[in-house]
Amino acid sequence: MERPTDRNPALLVASAGLRAALFPIPVITLFWKDEIGMSLTDIMWLQAIFGATAVIFEFPSGYVADRLGYRRSLLTGALFWFAGWIAYALGTTFGGMVFAEVLLGVGLAFISGADGALLFVSLEAGDSVARYGRWEGRVRAASQTSEAISSAVGGWLYSIAPRLPLWAQAPIAAANLGAIAAMREVKPAEAGERMSHLVRAWHIVRHALVRHARLRTAMTLSVALGISTYVAVWLIQPWMQQRGIPPAWFGPLWALAHLWLAAASLFSATTARAFGLKPTLLGCSVIAGVSYLGLAFSSSSLALVFYLGFMTVRGLQGPLLATVLQEATPSEDRASVLSLNALLFRLAAVVVLPPIGALGDYFGLEITLGLVGILSLIAALGAWAAFALAHADAT
Repeated sequence: MERPTDRNPALLVASAGLRAALFPIPVITLFWKDEIGMSLTDIMWLQAIFGATAVIFEFPSGYVADRLGYRRSLLTGALFWFAGWIAYALGTTFGGMVFAEVLLGVGLAFISGADGALLFVSLEAGDSVARYGRWEGRVRAASQTSEAISSAVGGWLYSIAPRLPLWAQAPIAAANLGAIAAMREVKPAEAGERMSHLVRAWHIVRHALVRHARLRTAMTLSVALGISTYVAVWLIQPWMQQRGIPPAWFGPLWALAHLWLAAASLFSATTARAFGLKPTLLGCSVIAGVSYLGLAFSSSSLALVFYLGFMTVRGLQGPLLATVLQEATPSEDRASVLSLNALLFRLAAVVVLPPIGALGDYFGLEITLGLVGILSLIAALGAWAAFALAHADAT
């Protein structure tokens, strides 16, 4: 007999795909500069405000999801997400862009963690928790495929009317809201002992980052690998410009890279079964750093193939480490822990990105890529060694 929650995994895949359909992404900088009149400094401040918003709401929203319900948290996030894109389409000033980014940041925070937790408990309710890794891979594959397709279309929409990609987000965000509304709630588990919300939240943080070596090292490796691939997103476009790749090709190349990423996500569980979890993550730790070095030392545009290394790492490590975090976390705290992991990533990005930008301005792109590659290897391999030690009984 089909349970009401049996539809949740497929609906979560659909929601992830709709949320990742981002038509403005390949042209958003052009929109900010040409339509709003923002300078590069304004753009960096805007991203800092978005990051700060996500950091402020990330862990509290996950904690609320664990206590009040994952579906309720997802609905709240989807409403903010929809409102954010409407605000973007109507905004005409820097202040309007800030307002839109804050709405999107709050929406993303309420969704982050709650989606993965609802997926896990829905499969758990249907005695299918062993398939979590496969479903997580499908979620990520749907996201990356959707982003690839929407990116390829976004540039064409922008050429018709600059605000058309933004208005195209509105029906997509509404469809995402509908997909979440069709989900069924799985009652969050009761905490093992009664305590105040603040005390409980602090207990979760201490448990994950201090007492529980498996969680701590999994989060550390997740942040190290996540940052190593995230930085590349900001450096690859100026690298492509310097290698003489026409801007008209940026959209299709971005789309192809994300299709590669989707395939890596889809086959992440299969790869881990074939080679083992720790060897696969070791390979990810090496590939990211080597990809930076390949871009740094090659003057040919054909070296763009190294960018696929970052996509491979993103596609593999995300589902694998998400599974590790889910399995090591008490059921009543899953959204909190996933949100804490996302919060640590965002904090790391806020700390890391500005110095890397300064390095690029002062020393040039090639030297910066080389330095980032070396630092990435050191950080990722160190985090992997700690992870392997804490998971000595795993394959």
